[in-house]
Amino acid sequence: MGPKQSGVEEVAASVRAVSAQIIDQDTRLGARDVVGTAVRAAARAHRTATTRFGGDRDVLAAAAEAHQISGWVAFDSELQDLSRYMSVRALHLARAAGDRPMEYFVLSQMALQDVHLRQPVEAAQICESALTKARGSVATLFTLRAARAAAQTGEHRRARRLIRETRERRLDGPRPGDPAWTWWLTEAEISWHHGMMHADTGAWGQAAEHFAEACRRTPQQGRSAAVYRASLLCALARACSWTEAEKVLVHDVLPHQDTVASVRTQRILNRAAHLLDAARKRPSLRETARQLHRHP
Repeated sequence: MGPKQSGVEEVAASVRAVSAQIIDQDTRLGARDVVGTAVRAAARAHRTATTRFGGDRDVLAAAAEAHQISGWVAFDSELQDLSRYMSVRALHLARAAGDRPMEYFVLSQMALQDVHLRQPVEAAQICESALTKARGSVATLFTLRAARAAAQTGEHRRARRLIRETRERRLDGPRPGDPAWTWWLTEAEISWHHGMMHADTGAWGQAAEHFAEACRRTPQQGRSAAVYRASLLCALARACSWTEAEKVLVHDVLPHQDTVASVRTQRILNRAAHLLDAARKRPSLRETARQLHRHP
């Protein structure tokens, strides 16, 4: 290995080390406070990849990952235009690097954003294209995204088939060649998306059942757990299940409320607080729910 190649590998490793730190902070504490850091890191990685090492695939791939991460933290911070911009740049860099796994990861992130913004047709198109070639856990991920899109377009039978297929694929376990990032496709995450399928169609009682399952299947700490708890509380409030909502609010949500800085989560909690204020015959619940209001 020559000095030049050694230097290239060190640069790629340095970019990935910064990305790993951002991922760790986002996973444990939420994305809000790392958006600026992530975007600046992606910009530095882009300059490095396109100027100093313009032809090196490893550096381009590391830069693609940095942009994917910044796209994710912008998404969780509800900066959706910024998220799409960073994801598109990540996609271009991944393709330039010939990094097909990262390309799939970015496309799945874009499909997730589409269903979050209730643009299911675009999400379905992304999934349909990816599923023509994706294999293993990558295909499982796009099957999950396709299930969400189908539910939003009213294709309920197809949505049920796809979520069932997602669970069956997940039970088969990891496959040889699965990208490292597929670790997060857990039973808890699938249960949360299953709940969102019901939420998207207004079936709040069924949504709450799946959100509760997601909560049971994940540790109490971290960004994912915060999203699951907030979603459960909001679904119970939508279903006017005041007793269960109060239990979740007091025992699960409020004790952890200030541990995760996620704008997406806080907006769910703000909606829940507004809904719980409608519990006219439950003054203690209404008063307690006022602790949920924050300004993300």
